[in-house]
Amino acid sequence: LTQGMLNKETLLDIIHNFVMFQTDGKATWKILSAYQQYYAVNKAVENAIRATGPSGDRRIGVVWHTTGSGKSFTMAFFAGKLIRRMNNPTVIVITDRNDLDDQLYTTFCQSAELIGQTPEQAMTRADLRSKLRQRQSGGVIFTTIQKFEPDETDTEMLLNERQNIIVIADEAHRSQYGFGAKVVKTKEEASIRYGLAHHMHNALPGASFIGFTGTPVERKDKNTPAVFGDYIDI
Repeated sequence: LTQGMLNKETLLDIIHNFVMFQTDGKATWKILSAYQQYYAVNKAVENAIRATGPSGDRRIGVVWHTTGSGKSFTMAFFAGKLIRRMNNPTVIVITDRNDLDDQLYTTFCQSAELIGQTPEQAMTRADLRSKLRQRQSGGVIFTTIQKFEPDETDTEMLLNERQNIIVIADEAHRSQYGFGAKVVKTKEEASIRYGLAHHMHNALPGASFIGFTGTPVERKDKNTPAVFGDYIDI
C-alpha cells in the first residue's frame, strides 16, 4: 500500500484523475477507482497518445474487463484523463443498443465534473451529423453505431476528418467488424451493402479507436485486435 497507492506520484494521480462524485439528487457518493481501473486507464491514455501521433496507426487497443469490474467507470476515468492530456479532443462513445447508450450516457452525465464538460447524446442520424460536422474541437458525444448508416439524403457520410477524435466502442467484439461488402437480394433487385463499422470509419477517417468489452473473446480472436489494436489490459 505504501509503495504502491501512497507513493507521491500515484496518490496525486488518483486525486486528480480517479475520484468522482455522483448523486441521485438525495445522496452523494464519492467514487474512487479500483486498482484494475487505474492501471488500465493509464495504459490506455499512453496508447491513445501514441496512436494519435504523427506515426500512429489510429488503433489504441482493447480493454478487456470481466463482467462487474466497473467498465462504465473505467470508460469515464479514461475520457476524463484523456481530455486533460490531449489538446481538447472530441470523444465519441459508441454502443449498438439504445439501452446501453442511455446507461453509459447517464454514467458520464453524473461524471461531468470529472470529464470537464456535459456530454451530448445524438438522438437521430441528422442530430449526429449536426453535432460532428465542422466541429473543430471538444465534446463528448454518445451515439449508437446504427446512426452512421447512410440514408437517401446522405449516401456517403463524411462527418469529420480531424485526427484528434477518439472513438470509444463499447462491446467492441459485436458490431465493429462489418467492413466487407455483401450482396443483398430481393425479388426485384440485388444491392451491395456494407456493415455499420464500414460507414463509421468512412465518416471519421482520421479518428482513433479504442475498444472496451466485458464479454469473453475467443482465444484465437483476430477481429477485435485487427480493428482496435492489441490488448491494453486484460
